[in-house]
Formats: sequence, C-alpha cells, structure tokens
Amino acid sequence: MNPNKTRKIPSFFHLVGAVWYRHYRVYQNHFFTNSFPTVIEPLILMLSFGWGLAMAVGSMDGVDYLSFIAPGQAMMAAVYTSAFEESYGTYFRMMVDHNYDAMLSTPINVTEVFWGELLYTGTKGAFFSLVVVLVLSCFGIIHSFWGLLVPVVGFFTAIAFGSLGLFAARLVKNINQFNFFITGVVSPLILFSGTFFSIDKMPPYAAVIAKVLPLYFFIDVSRMLTTGRFNSDLYIALPYILIVPMVMGHFAVKAMYKKMIQ
Repeated sequence: MNPNKTRKIPSFFHLVGAVWYRHYRVYQNHFFTNSFPTVIEPLILMLSFGWGLAMAVGSMDGVDYLSFIAPGQAMMAAVYTSAFEESYGTYFRMMVDHNYDAMLSTPINVTEVFWGELLYTGTKGAFFSLVVVLVLSCFGIIHSFWGLLVPVVGFFTAIAFGSLGLFAARLVKNINQFNFFITGVVSPLILFSGTFFSIDKMPPYAAVIAKVLPLYFFIDVSRMLTTGRFNSDLYIALPYILIVPMVMGHFAVKAMYKKMIQ
C-alpha cells in the first residue's frame, strides 16, 4: 500500500445515508413495539370521533365526516412518530446512551448526524401514513387514487415535526420538560389545524391563525389527495409543504450543533 495515498472521505450524502441506515437497523429490533401505538392511536381516534360524531355532523366541506377526518389521521401518525422520535429519542441518544458521541468519533459531523435522523424520521412518517391510508381504504373512505401520494406528504410532515422535536431537545434541561412540548405544542397544533373540523367554522381571526400553523397545509393537501377535490389553496400549500420542512430542518440542525459543542 502506498503510504502517501490519502483515504477518500465519504460524501455528505453517503454519511447521511449511514446515519439513516443505523437508525433503520436499530428500529428493526423493536419494530412492532414501536409501531403499534403510532398506528393504532390515530385509528382509535378516527373510529371514536368518526363513528361517534359522524351521525351528528353528517358532512363537512362537502364530504361525509369520516372522509373529512381520514387524512388528518394519516398526518397524525407522521406527527407522533416524528415528534417523539426527535424529542425523547434524541434526548436518550444524547444524554443516556451517548450514541452521538460514538457517531462523532467517526468522519460523521453534527450536521450529517441530524440530517440523517430527520430523513430517517421522514421515512417513518411516510411509512406510517401509508399504513393508515391503506387501513382507512378498507373502510371505503379514501375516494381517489391520488391518496397513494399521502405518504409523500407524511414524509415532509415528519421532517417538519421532527425539526420541532429537535428544537425541544435543544431547549430542555431534563426529560420531564418534554411534557411542555407535547402538551403545549404538538397537541394544540393537531387540534386546531383542521384535523377534526373545518377551520371555516372558526371565527375569522382564528381561521387566519390556523392557516399559519405548521400542520394545516399538510392536512389540507392530504385531504385534497384522499377526496380528489382540489382547490386553489394547492398553489400555496404545495410549495409550503416542500420548502418549509427543509427550512425548519436547517435551523433545527444548527440549533443542535450549538447544543453538541457546548
């Protein structure tokens, strides 16, 4: 071997892919345990809210109530898996298992570690939203083949909420403080983003606020895909769901960089 020959450093994408693959292999060991609550909880909510309120509500925005809330449940699966993965999961990998210390002892840097995590979280969001869509299709409440694109929306939804989880991990001093994130951030975003009722039923000022919330456009696009009813909001919503998660991810990774070098 030539002693003067330098070893080629893997590319950014190769190292990000290595982080992605590491999380994939770890998740395989507890796939059913970790997947069960993420998929079941939205379905239970759909059944309880849907069957419990469907008779009273009838229809909403021109579709039956079960069809109206179905896309929101697919997005909830992406939201929960990403929010918990990048808040509690990040905390344990950083403070308890010290996985990041091991990763950073390799050529992988902080940026690659957390972009690998976000892309892996996005993959989980896409998978779980697909599972929910397939299950809901058995109830006859997915009305368009465009619904097969819902996992793409789930991918970007998971990156957005995974980024919020990283911000939370950056700010908390102990694990109990994540209660503020889940109860004070995730739950209100789910409840007031058009998940269970049309924001048109809200006071005008509240409807404007709801459209600013990160989750609203993800659910709006998912509803268009599952019902096949597209409207002019698509021209705003589509760029939003593609660009905003990447911007959030950029700043979340920068925030974690500051956390890791403290």
